[in-house]
Amino acid sequence: MSRPFSYAKAIFFDYDNTLVDFQSSSIAALDKVSSEIHDYLIDEGKQNFPIEKIKQVVFSVSSRLDEEGVVDRNLWWEKSLENLGVKGIDRAQFYDWTNLYWSVAFNSEPFPDALQFLEYLANKKYIIGLITNGDGEGGNKKKRIRNFPLIDIFNIVIVGGEDGIKPKPNLDPFIVGCEKAGVSVEKCVMVGDDPVKDCLASKKAGYASVLIDRQSRIKFPELYADFVVTKLVDLEELL
Repeated sequence: MSRPFSYAKAIFFDYDNTLVDFQSSSIAALDKVSSEIHDYLIDEGKQNFPIEKIKQVVFSVSSRLDEEGVVDRNLWWEKSLENLGVKGIDRAQFYDWTNLYWSVAFNSEPFPDALQFLEYLANKKYIIGLITNGDGEGGNKKKRIRNFPLIDIFNIVIVGGEDGIKPKPNLDPFIVGCEKAGVSVEKCVMVGDDPVKDCLASKKAGYASVLIDRQSRIKFPELYADFVVTKLVDLEELL
């Protein structure tokens, strides 16, 4: 069987929705914040929107901003309220909602296949790294990562947007990654769920890229990545 990544020495991963199920945690957090916004608007004598309307706007706006690379949750709430026609909210209130969001979204369950695949790589003596973006104001990505059950398996952890490293899709974190690994970019593989920030960006940096598309939701995934898988353990056959 052909093993297209047999040359690889270092395997890098995105974190959220690649190794851990952040989407489920974020949905629960957005739901909680939507309810708090609903109650706040009633208590403050603002417009009384149906809770489902608020949820629809919050989820829609947060999804759009997240795709645009806006990680500041305070801005998510501000833009959601502007979409509803509500302005003049004290910024301290946005911080309260952001703290609430992260109190719910902080803990994300690892995907079982992620733990299995990481242990496989460690047994094969690969260099294993994380290249992920920061959580923005109010969040703490490094602290979240420290909760990962196999945190000690990573040789390299890079958080874009922190420590002077630009966030993905900038090429900076990928270049820093291979430098820290002590190998050339041609021997690095990037695995992630975002076709642009993880796959296209890493390919531009010289990496091979793998898109993990667990729900087969990405249209024309072959345009973004060298390989597409629905389970991380499928990569064992490529290395």
